[in-house]
Formats: sequence, structure tokens, C-alpha cells
Amino acid sequence: MIHFVGAGPGDPELMTAKGVRLLHHADAVIYDRLVNPLLLFHCKQDCRFIYVGKTPDRPSIRQAEINGKLIETAESYESVVRLKGGDPVIFGRLTEELEACQNAGMRFDITPGITAASGTAGYSGISLTQRGVATSVTFTTGRLVDNEKNTFQQLLNGQTVCLYMGVEALDRFVEAALAQGMSARMPILITQWGTYGKQVKLQGTLADIRQKISETKIENPAMIILGEVVHAGERFDWFSDLPEKGESILYISTNRPDMDALLEQIQKGADVWWMQVGETRDHRFDEVNKHYLAEQHFDTIIFVDEAAKNSYEAEKVKPLWEL
Repeated sequence: MIHFVGAGPGDPELMTAKGVRLLHHADAVIYDRLVNPLLLFHCKQDCRFIYVGKTPDRPSIRQAEINGKLIETAESYESVVRLKGGDPVIFGRLTEELEACQNAGMRFDITPGITAASGTAGYSGISLTQRGVATSVTFTTGRLVDNEKNTFQQLLNGQTVCLYMGVEALDRFVEAALAQGMSARMPILITQWGTYGKQVKLQGTLADIRQKISETKIENPAMIILGEVVHAGERFDWFSDLPEKGESILYISTNRPDMDALLEQIQKGADVWWMQVGETRDHRFDEVNKHYLAEQHFDTIIFVDEAAKNSYEAEKVKPLWEL
């Protein structure tokens, strides 16, 4: 049985209760780059982890390979969770994987998740369909089939537009909006790593956003929200006011994490990761760490126990950003 599960946009508590239950019972989990790997700590000790992450504009696993790996894994394990960032039914290439399952005679079900647009908006205090401001919302993406570039031909005033993974497409997006009559003063918000403690936001207008982003290091994964509703975030940005917002902490221990304690810290706005070291560590997370830490930076490293510090120093274990 293959369970397609939405992991949500980043904050591990934004995954559905059903999704967490399926992880508890999974024999194998096939997960993407945009899945918060803290969710893998919900899995049982003998669950197999299989990474199939894609990075835009870099050599990555092809979709056909993912389809094949999905079927191959389901032939060997009774319960397989295909864990996708956000909501698998929105820009998740779900249909292609469902077709692969159907062609192979595999049973499947789908557990939706919170998509990046609503997660990012919520964590900025923005209502995508604010009454009297936006009568509709459009989800779009910068790339179409076979990497064809979206030319954004149907952008309308009076709507909110959410552009997924759109940093590379920002120039085309802005030009299309202006060409279709949108005001140069229309507000636009770019959010990188939305709903994570490391969430970074950049707000501007159609007139100045390209200049502003050129002065930053913001890149995908990022959500772009265009529309008058963006102004609400100037008043209701609750997430940025959390007491530990902006703190990034790597815990190093010889033991598995206390998830309740980690989640409590995440609720306060911190960005955290737990790295287990030592001979008795869970070796499945060696590969998880390799992929995750390649894109992360932590300002603070905390050794949870003395044995972890000794092991870290003796083995010269270093997060990838320090190598």
C-alpha cells in the first residue's frame, strides 16, 4: 500500500494527525527535499528512509526514476509513505506518480497537507481572500511541463496571486503583471523557507521588488504573494514577534530527541535540528543529515551530553557548512 502524504510547508506541527499516524506505521518513507526531516523521527526504528529530493537548476533525480523507486519500494514493503512537501495535490506531480501506481497495480490513498501558499500567508498574518480586497486567489508556478517557462497571461486586478518556487521567474512575473495593467505600486511579498524558524521575508512593490531581491540572498524555496492583501501582513505579522524567532540551534547528542521539547522550542519561533552522533546513533539519519545540513546554517551548537561532545571532537564530525 502506498500512502501519498502532505508534510505541510515546514513547521512540523502543520502536518495532519492522519499523516503523523501513517508515519508511525510506515515500513518505508520516500521523502522530498522540502519535507522537514524532523518528521522522520515519528517513524519506527526499522523504517527505511529513501531521499528523492530535487533542487531547481541543479542535477537531480528524474521523475521517472522516482516513479520506478516508488513501485520497487512498494513491492518490498507493506506500508510505504510517499512524503511530499506542502500538499501533494498542488504542484506536487502527484498524477504522474498515481499513474505509475495504477499501471503497476498498486493500491494507494492520498492524505492532503497544508500548501505553502496558505502556510506562508498564515505565518505572515495575511488572508489570501481578504473580504472586500481579493475576490479570488490563483496558484501558479514559474515552470510548466518540460521546464517550459510560464508567461503569466491571466493575472487580474482584484485577485491574489501565489507564485510557487518563483524566484527564478520573478522578472517574467513582474513584467507580465505590469503589462496586464497592474499598478506598479501593487505590493508583493517574497518568503523563503516559509513557516520555518529561518523564514525570511522581503516586501516591496512591482516597481522595486526586483531591485530589492538583487540586494539579498533570497532564493528558492520561496513563495511569492502578489496583491493588496499583502498589506495586512504589516499589521498582523505574529510569527516575527515570537520570542525565539531568528534563533537557529543545532543540538548534538548520543540519544534520540525529545520531540515534545523540540516542538515547544519551534512554537517559540526557533529553527532547530537534532544530530545524533556516536557508535549507537541511528545510522539512517547519516544520509538525512548529509542532505539537510548541506542547505542549512546554525548559529548555535549545543551538546546535549558530554559523550556527544567527545564523539563530535574525536570523530571530527562537522556540519557540512563548516567543512
